[in-house]
Amino acid sequence: MRKKTARKRGSRNRTFRLVLLGGVVLTVALVFLVFIFGNQENGPMHKLLFETAGPVQKFVARTTGSIQSLKKDYIDLLSVRDEKNDLLKELQKYRSIAYQNREAVATNARLRKLLDFKNAIDLPTVAAQIVGKDPSLWFRSVVIDRGGNDGVLKGMPVVTGDGIVGQIFSTSPHFAKVLLSIAPSSALDVLLQESRVRGILKGTGETTYRLEYVLKTEKVAEGDHVVTAGYGGLFPTGVPVGIVTKVEKKRRGMFLDIEVTPAVDFKTLEDLLVIEQEKQVVE
Repeated sequence: MRKKTARKRGSRNRTFRLVLLGGVVLTVALVFLVFIFGNQENGPMHKLLFETAGPVQKFVARTTGSIQSLKKDYIDLLSVRDEKNDLLKELQKYRSIAYQNREAVATNARLRKLLDFKNAIDLPTVAAQIVGKDPSLWFRSVVIDRGGNDGVLKGMPVVTGDGIVGQIFSTSPHFAKVLLSIAPSSALDVLLQESRVRGILKGTGETTYRLEYVLKTEKVAEGDHVVTAGYGGLFPTGVPVGIVTKVEKKRRGMFLDIEVTPAVDFKTLEDLLVIEQEKQVVE
């Protein structure tokens, strides 16, 4: 089988070579005849040569034109590809600029709200940024880039433009840890702004508070605003803490079961204010 296949391939190669050789010989002969009979402009041999060489020249001209057209299309394609890459780079550049602009606008709005809050409470403050977080449930806290060298002391309240964040739990010369008000170990004296009913707000470790020690006889409704009571001098009076989102009267017990949603979004905290009041100790 291999010998037969080899023979067939050899036969095909010989046939191709013969055809190619015949074509070359024919072309040379035509050129030779053109040179010999070229001066016989109106002779029969001259006409025969024109009729014979014409189709060949036409084929060559078409082939050359097609090759040139393909070359032009290829060059145009390369040009389009380069232009596309340039446009993609330019688009990426403008997307980056647009992102930076949006970030600048968001930062400006956040800092402006913080400044308005600072002016409203009219107390000395230290601006700080969050640089770390403690994921533990019981002591939910964040680390800020201000410490004892900046006048930050243990027990000082921490706020944002939206309301209460927590209080300083521990300090070092350049950093401090803030115990968040949603930590289960945190507790705040608060008031219901509408009815002035007092209660103790405790963290749950999640994104809600429990408002405790509010008697069942008190009128509390969903949507009521919860603010700091100002007792003990820790937080200024009337600082937003959250909004009542659930009120339930259970059969047993003297007090209402109240859920409060924080005014502060603890998932997006960045910039904070530490209120410089007299040193308060967190036990």
